[in-house]
Amino acid sequence: MIGLIKCNDAMTNSFYYFFSATPQVLAAILALFGVFVIFKIRSLKSELIGIGKSLISNTTNYNDQSDSLISIQIKVNANLALQNNDIEKLKSTFDIFTNKVNYHYQKFYKVYNSLQSLIKRTIFWSKITVVLIIICLSTIPFGDMILNNVYIFYSLFISVIGCLMFIFINLISILKEALSDSD
Repeated sequence: MIGLIKCNDAMTNSFYYFFSATPQVLAAILALFGVFVIFKIRSLKSELIGIGKSLISNTTNYNDQSDSLISIQIKVNANLALQNNDIEKLKSTFDIFTNKVNYHYQKFYKVYNSLQSLIKRTIFWSKITVVLIIICLSTIPFGDMILNNVYIFYSLFISVIGCLMFIFINLISILKEALSDSD
């Protein structure tokens, strides 16, 4: 029969080793890079809080009566957001100022967008990593069947290697972003 191969013990052992070690390595890498990403997220949130505090202090500089009223409203909302470390409420408070051109507002939104991008990319690639872990672990019970069909065996092996490459490339780019000092 075409496509069927006779497996030796070395190939069987290699198969089981590969599909059990791969999830372990992925889980360890995911945990390790998660530490750096969480540290970066905390750093970005602290930076946003600092920018928010400087924005609040700058709102008192307006002389126009309407700006003064807006300034008081923003100060109250922003102080409440800062007390709760609520970045989303702080952002929505500063959205009122979208028509004002100010270095602090631009910096706030730049850091905020960087934070959101880092969170979204981390969640997306963490989910992909978990899916690959589950696929590898789900493959183990079907080892005898997979090992006896060369097409399934090579297709699965090449697919997992390809997915690993994409995951590693993207996790490394997230890690690079998390370790960078410039925001």
